Amino acid sequence: MLITLALLGTTLAPAQEEVKFEKARFTYGILGQERKSDKFLPGDFVTLSFDVKGLTVKDDGEVKYSMGFEITKKGQAKAVFKHEPTDMETLNWLGGDDLPANAYWPIPRDNEAPGEYVMKVTVSDKASKKSATLTRAFTVKKVELGYVRTVFTYPALALPALELPMPSPPVAVAGQTLMLHYALVGFEFNKDKKTDLTVTIRVLDEKGNATLKKVLTSDIKSDEKQAPGLMVFQPARIALNKAGKYKVELTAKDNLSKETTKEVFDLTVLEVK
Repeated sequence: MLITLALLGTTLAPAQEEVKFEKARFTYGILGQERKSDKFLPGDFVTLSFDVKGLTVKDDGEVKYSMGFEITKKGQAKAVFKHEPTDMETLNWLGGDDLPANAYWPIPRDNEAPGEYVMKVTVSDKASKKSATLTRAFTVKKVELGYVRTVFTYPALALPALELPMPSPPVAVAGQTLMLHYALVGFEFNKDKKTDLTVTIRVLDEKGNATLKKVLTSDIKSDEKQAPGLMVFQPARIALNKAGKYKVELTAKDNLSKETTKEVFDLTVLEVK
C-alpha cells in the first residue's frame, strides 16, 4: 500500500504566537477542489488539505518542522494506520504565513472498510518546539455505485506506476492539456459475469450549456477478470483550447441495477496575458 504525506507550494512567514491549522477540508486528491461530502467509498483516496501557520522562519528563509498523521476507526483501540512524524524543511520564497499541506490515505477495498473514522494530523516546529493537532472525522460507506480516485493530472507528469498520479489543480491556461483520472465501484455483473454500464463525460460552460453537441458515451461490457470490483478507466485527455469557467460532468448508469451516479468538477481556464 502506498502512503504519502504531501507538502506542496510552501509559503511561510515569521513565527506567530502559536502553530495552528486553517482552511482544513477534504479534497479530490492533492491540489484538487474541495469535496462537498465527508463520505467516501472503499477504494477511494482520503485527502485532507489544510494550511499550517505560525512556524519559525530564519533570516535566510529556512523552516524546519515535522509532520505525521494517523487514522483511527470507531470501535477499534488501535490505529488503522500511522505515519510517524517526518522531519521536513523548506524555504520561504514568496513570503506570507501559509504552509499548504496534505495528508493522504487510500481506503482499503474490503468488507471491513465501512465505518466511522478520524484522521489526526500533528505538526511540530523544530525551532520553537510548539506543535498543533488537527482532527477530522469522515465516513466510509458500504460499497455502492460511485466514482473513486478522481483527480486531475498533468500529462507529462502522470506516472501510471504510482498509485497517486502527479496532481494538477483544476486551474490551467488556454493551450494546456489536463488528464482526468477516475474509477468506478459498486457495479453489478449479469449471469455471464459481464457488466452493462453506460458512462458519459461532458463539459458544461459557465451558462450550463454543453460545449459539444454530441455527448461522449461508452457502453461497457467488461468481464469479472477485467474489473474485479474496481473499474479503472483510461484517463480522459481534456485539451483546453479556450479560456472560461467550466464543469466536467462524469455520469455512470448501471443498466443491471438501474442505479446512476454522477460527479461534477469545476475547471477554470485562464487566458495568458
